[in-house]
Amino acid sequence: MISKRRALFIGCFCTVVCGTAKSVEPEVRVSGPIIRAVVSESNTAPYAFFSVDGKLSGGISKHLLDEVASRLRGQVEYLDVPRARVEPWLSRGKADVACFLSPQWVADAAQFDWSGPLFYTQQLIIRRQDSPPIRSIMDLYRKRVGTNHGFRYPELEAAFKSEQLIRDDAHSLVSNLQRLAQGRLDAVMTVDLTYGDLMKTQRFETKFAADPLWAEPSAVFCAVSQSSVHRMQLLQTFSRLTSEGFFVKELKPYQNSPVQP
Repeated sequence: MISKRRALFIGCFCTVVCGTAKSVEPEVRVSGPIIRAVVSESNTAPYAFFSVDGKLSGGISKHLLDEVASRLRGQVEYLDVPRARVEPWLSRGKADVACFLSPQWVADAAQFDWSGPLFYTQQLIIRRQDSPPIRSIMDLYRKRVGTNHGFRYPELEAAFKSEQLIRDDAHSLVSNLQRLAQGRLDAVMTVDLTYGDLMKTQRFETKFAADPLWAEPSAVFCAVSQSSVHRMQLLQTFSRLTSEGFFVKELKPYQNSPVQP
């Protein structure tokens, strides 16, 4: 027979153990797809924001891809891939999707599937405010132009190849603008959203002016790997988000960003 004291001890022990067991949360399992998305530090703000330890923490890219994954009841695996390796990763099926590209900005657009246009962005040529306006490619003749490593500039590529313009790469817009302020560059290539967002918080040694590129504003898209098993789901979801006005709402906080400080 078990003594009353021993029975009481066993009863208390069971209560504690059983109660603890009941309080353990079940493991959460993802039933939907895991979407491998390229978002690296070459995606500048406001397209992507990164924490001090280099992790993606916000921005239009994250909001978009998190929403896509939510609708597919899956999750996103964010891949930090330099711009020069984005296209090989997509073509080899090592990534499912990369956003805010254009068929004009990649070497071989036919090797990817493309979403419809998400929105339009104006390319800008930034110069020192005391320098003459840049209204055509002739105004850049023999000038040193700050560009982003791995990026293509369709309107300028022929002039770069013939060395009529001098291409000078950096890994960030901030670095290019610093060099522009120091007189080491004559102009810098960027886009309206990125420049406007940056100039709300950054100050440089000199004042800049922003001239719109002579080409029409560029549509931006998401490129989907043709090897991805999720390709149709992704393309359909991008289409639905566009028709629902997702990007109109997402871009609204940035629409009034100053293009010229």
